[in-house]
Order: sequence, then C-alpha cells, then structure tokens
Amino acid sequence: MRPDQPLAILGGLTIEAFLRDYWQKKPLFVKNAMPAINGMISPDELAGLSLEEDVESRIIQEQPDNQWSLDHGPFPEDHFSTLPESHWTLIVQAVDQHIPEFSQLLSQFDFIPSWRLDDIMITYATDQGSVGPHYDYYDVFLIQAEGHRQWQVGQHCDENSEILPELPVKVLEQFDVSNTWNVEPGDLLYLPPGLAHHGVANGECMTMSVGFRAPSNKDMLSAYTDFQLDALPDNQRYADPDLLPQSNAGWISPTAIQQVKERLLSSIESPGALQNWFGQYMSAAKYDDQEPNEDNNYSVEDILSFCESDATFIRDESSRLAYYGNTPNDVDSLFVNGVNTQFPNASSPLVRLCCHARTLPADELASYLSQPQNLEFFLFLVNQGVFYPQ
Repeated sequence: MRPDQPLAILGGLTIEAFLRDYWQKKPLFVKNAMPAINGMISPDELAGLSLEEDVESRIIQEQPDNQWSLDHGPFPEDHFSTLPESHWTLIVQAVDQHIPEFSQLLSQFDFIPSWRLDDIMITYATDQGSVGPHYDYYDVFLIQAEGHRQWQVGQHCDENSEILPELPVKVLEQFDVSNTWNVEPGDLLYLPPGLAHHGVANGECMTMSVGFRAPSNKDMLSAYTDFQLDALPDNQRYADPDLLPQSNAGWISPTAIQQVKERLLSSIESPGALQNWFGQYMSAAKYDDQEPNEDNNYSVEDILSFCESDATFIRDESSRLAYYGNTPNDVDSLFVNGVNTQFPNASSPLVRLCCHARTLPADELASYLSQPQNLEFFLFLVNQGVFYPQ
C-alpha cells in the first residue's frame, strides 16, 4: 500500500494521515467502513466456538449494585440456557485462527505491520450487555458486526487510574465521557491505547475487535533474558584482572558497576542478537500449544499441479511470518512461527511476498516458482503447514 493511498476503512484518510494524526493519539469513527462484515458469523456459531477446548472464551455479567461476574470457557452446551435475558456478554478470542474468512479479513489492516497484529476477538452481547468502562494497553479497531451499540470514550488512563476493588474484571471507578457514538453494522471505531471506553448493547449485538500486540517492557526484558540464557556459555563470567587496592572490602566501586553494565550491554550489541530475538518473539504463535500441521508430504510436482489447476495457497490461520532488513527490499532474516528460518538468497522476493500476503493466487506464484530455488523453498513452507492449497 502507498502512504498516500486513501482507504475506505479509514473513512477516506490516507495511510500517512491516519498514522500521523490518529494512530496511538486519538480515536477515529468511520461510518459504514466495513459493510461486508454483517452476517459473517452468527451468535449460535460464536457460542459453538466457546464450547471447544482449544478456544479461549469468557462470559461477563453485570449484576445489581455495580457487581460483575466472570466465567471462563469452554462452556457446557446447556450453559447459555441458564443465563438471564440481558446484561451479559460472550467474548471469544482469536476467531481468525478458527475461521479462515476472518483470517483473510486481517489483510485490510496491512497499513499496520503484520507482526503487531494480535487477533480478532468477537463479542456477542444481550440487551444492555457490557464489560464496564475500562481501558486497554493496546490499539484496537472495533467494528460492529450485527445490531446496535453505544460507544463512549473518556479520559486517558494509566496504571494509576482507580479501578473498582475486589472484582474479577477491571472496571474504572471514574469514567469522564468526552464523546458518544451510536454504531450500526459496518461502523468502525479506532481507539488508541490507554483511552477509557465503554460499550453498551442496544438490543442483541455482535462486535468484532481487531487488536494489536503491545508487549510490556517487563515481558520483553524477561523474554530477551531467557533468549540470552539459552545462548550464552557458562564460562563467560565477571572478571577483574586490573583490580586495585581499596580501603574498604565492602565497597562496590563505579569501575565494577561499569564492567557489569558493559557485560550486559554486550549481549544486546552483539551483531544480530536483538533483531534475531525480536523477530522470533513477535512471530511466535499466540498460544504455546498452537502448531501448524507439519505432517504434509507434498512434492514439487504436487505444487506445480496445484498451480496449473489455478489453486490458491492460503496462509495457515495460526502462522505468523516476518522478516528483518535494513530496508523493505532487504531480507536479512526470516522468522516463521517463532523460528529464524533459512532461505536461499535468491528467494528474497518470494519471502517478501509470503510475509505480506495471506492469500497467494496461482498466477501470482507462477513467476516465482519458475525458479528451482523458489520452488523448493515454497515446498518447504507448504510441508511445514505454513501455507496450504485451497
């Protein structure tokens, strides 16, 4: 996408204007931004997902006197018949990893780096259903799929913002409304991190949330430390061959602290260390037990046959791909599902295509697969379950 390209999903704003004026700064409401989303999934289908063991789901109920309850799935089939007629919300995470059509929908958000994408969460709410006024640490696009909802936004929040005590969900103690939208199917509301918001269903409704990964400094430091622990040999230790006499044996000198600092920083400044870790970290699967099907045994002839029959190759819904380079045209490292993956240097253009596109039509692949190295490399991706023929 070109930076000066206007997008309907952004209300006609160019990518450049959206990133400059709205991204992580202020909300954006777009009327009828995604009309095709209506009817993509029914409440019964969403409820069906919440019965599955490998699907993350929860139900939040608002009760009298500002009390709230939280139940985690998977739910038994008769659970929904026990719920009241109003004031509850079903939340299902990572719908894009269970329904391919939603995974393909993520391509509409390619104006944000794909390694920042987290998942598509879908909520079904009964009349007056809500999760309370709250804030998130990540960017989110809220798209109304069915029914009507009122969205309100308020103050900017942080870890010092007061929340109601002794509740299973985080509900803000104070919510200062600054803007209100009554949304219909297809409407979109973008919210930056830290902005208080509150959505209340007006009748039954469904809302799709496209969320983005925003790892905390604490999480990144912990993950990078684990990465280095696996890489560093045990014989690299603190040493002080230039130790000088000191008047007090209990004194930690600035020289000692400087050496510790240099030793720790050297792990970050080591060539390739940081980008290698970050690429693996941000391309890792959302769930630890999530692995694409690696039992495929396709041949080169199979791949060519698929292409000749105009088959489309689809990226596995749980797979994440990213690459590192000094410019968008350079591919120094490829990361596939948390693994630094080798590839032929001549396959860099194909690598860029695979990292960018979720769907690879046969005619688009044809020019790439005419080169034997590209054909072998793409066969490797297919047999690893990263792409599959439709």
